[in-house]
Amino acid sequence: MEQRALPEAALPSAQIGALLWHDGCWWWSDAAAPALKAWRGKGQPETSRLPEHLAAFAFCRSGKLLLGLDKWLYLAERTPPGALKLARRLPLAVAAVDPAEARTRISDGCADRHGNFVLGTANLHPGAPPIGSFYQYSQRHGLRRLALPTVAAAHGIGFSADGATLYFANGDGSEILETTYDPARAEVGRIKRFASLGGARLGGVTVDAAGNLWAALREEGRRGRLAQFAQGGVLLQEIALAATHPARPAFGGQKMEQLAAGARDGGLHTIEMAGVQGLPPSLFDDAAD
Repeated sequence: MEQRALPEAALPSAQIGALLWHDGCWWWSDAAAPALKAWRGKGQPETSRLPEHLAAFAFCRSGKLLLGLDKWLYLAERTPPGALKLARRLPLAVAAVDPAEARTRISDGCADRHGNFVLGTANLHPGAPPIGSFYQYSQRHGLRRLALPTVAAAHGIGFSADGATLYFANGDGSEILETTYDPARAEVGRIKRFASLGGARLGGVTVDAAGNLWAALREEGRRGRLAQFAQGGVLLQEIALAATHPARPAFGGQKMEQLAAGARDGGLHTIEMAGVQGLPPSLFDDAAD
């Protein structure tokens, strides 16, 4: 198993949650404040303030953004189009998520390979039962619940390169699970264990163009790390991080050759991956039928 050290992070004070590359820059949710950040690699990030915490987001085929804020999904615009900041007017609410359960909030999500948005919820009340669930949202069908086990906090959501496999974390984040995924029907198949993480816990996943899965891992008493798994769950390599709590990794750069992981304890950690190429982030289809 190969191990490499990652260079020191840029923006060491940035507390980063969800992370995406789009329009030549990094975009992320602020883990410390209700805001969306955008950064082209120089200077300070642009900040768009939001009314609630941003747990997950995706760019839309129209250029808008789909935002997962607390209990709602919203559509937001950039002004002018292509700008690094959102329009000042409030985003448009499009779907309530688990509205009858006051204890849950959106905790993770991403666009699948077919233009839908798959998300999960978390129970924010310590000691309360695991009532977090997984959902698919589309303009055609609205919000549909996926038949996956309830968990305390749904996270680690990701998709294989062909979009036919859904990855997600088990209840305590010590395992990466996988299941077949039918986007048209919002149906899943038999759940299998993809990889056991030992004493580590999953922060998030992404997939490269060869179909390998990259996972951000945290473990008490150790630095965070990025782990690359082959299809089938075989560990190929690990890359040490300067942070201890890495979140969802993402590929970016002009040729998608740069691997990055934001960290909730600070910094955007990036490395040029020779011989490894990522997939462009999937876009949400926001066209009304």
